[in-house]
Amino acid sequence: MADPRPGHGRPRLGLIVNPIAGLGGTVGLKGTDGPELAARALALGAAPRAAARATEALAGLVAAWPEGRPLPELLTTSGPMGEEAARGTGLEPHPIGAAPHEPSTAGDTRAAAAALRDAAVDLLLFAGGDGTARDVAAVIGHDLVALGIPAGVKVQSGVFGVSPAVAGRVAAAWLASRRRAEVEGDVIDLADGPGVTPRMYATMRVPAGSAIQSRKAPSPATDAAAMQAIATDVVGGFEPGRRYILGPGTTVRAVAERAGVSGTLIGVDVIEAAGRDGPGPVAHVVVADAGASEVRAAVANRPSSIIVTPIGGQGFLFGRGNQQIPPDVIGAVGRSGLVVVATPRKLAALAGAPLLVETGDPEVDRSLAGYVPVVTGYRERAVVAIAPA
Repeated sequence: MADPRPGHGRPRLGLIVNPIAGLGGTVGLKGTDGPELAARALALGAAPRAAARATEALAGLVAAWPEGRPLPELLTTSGPMGEEAARGTGLEPHPIGAAPHEPSTAGDTRAAAAALRDAAVDLLLFAGGDGTARDVAAVIGHDLVALGIPAGVKVQSGVFGVSPAVAGRVAAAWLASRRRAEVEGDVIDLADGPGVTPRMYATMRVPAGSAIQSRKAPSPATDAAAMQAIATDVVGGFEPGRRYILGPGTTVRAVAERAGVSGTLIGVDVIEAAGRDGPGPVAHVVVADAGASEVRAAVANRPSSIIVTPIGGQGFLFGRGNQQIPPDVIGAVGRSGLVVVATPRKLAALAGAPLLVETGDPEVDRSLAGYVPVVTGYRERAVVAIAPA
């Protein structure tokens, strides 16, 4: 058999793109694991984004590559699972393995991972989410060092760069280094079956460094009292007639329940504050478990705020699990319209790191940069920095 590695002297980079990763985010689906969900997401108006994020990562790698050194060889799967994303980045893709199905399947991801493992690439980049990470880890085990380009809906695992561009820069630094330090990262996904319980499925060898995001940390049950205090404070400041976009998470759901409405734990809701006279709820639901277009329509030409909590252990405010809140709405609300809530324990776990934003619009990300008050209890605030990922 012919050796699939052209020109053996340069570092070998493998690439897998899961074309359907992240499709469900903007339309309110909780993931796109499987062709049925992917078809549903497309029918709802979702736009593919994994290829563009892979291209961004590869462009970041090329830009960060040491001047005068030949670029890495790029081995990938043909068509939409890698070859197309690499075109125009300066890296010449060499397709290996079988052609994927249309649309691609988890089996295609695993087959691509096996082909790249057998080709002994130095580093495997994959664009997707937690489901993609599970498929890759199931095949390569600890045989390869891998790094995720965040392109999925949830992205809870500790094996991804904090953004596509950062993943590319990490890949460049690691491949160009003579001392390739690595650590084990956790592959986390929601458990199979009903419910929203996260589970660790595997570990993966990843490049060492602070630019690799941490795994998502769940909110401990002991934070319940703090969440109630936060909810009391936030709801007490509701303005009648103002619409509030509620992001996912247990702390924000406590705010919804305090307002007398049911919150969607891993979705996005829009509520409107009512008057304060008389008993009963202080808000009503405008749209529940909304997609981006529904959020946009619900707050058009209305005074609005966004209530959001950072992801535990990672610090992301936008770009992980809440893509239903579109960047144009975030930009219109602005940093002054954000109501950020977090328990003291969650903030302490970030060890002074800034809250991260990756809305999909770099201009909006930059506009959010600065300091924001975080509601940590009843009439209690902390001031924390926001920074683009």
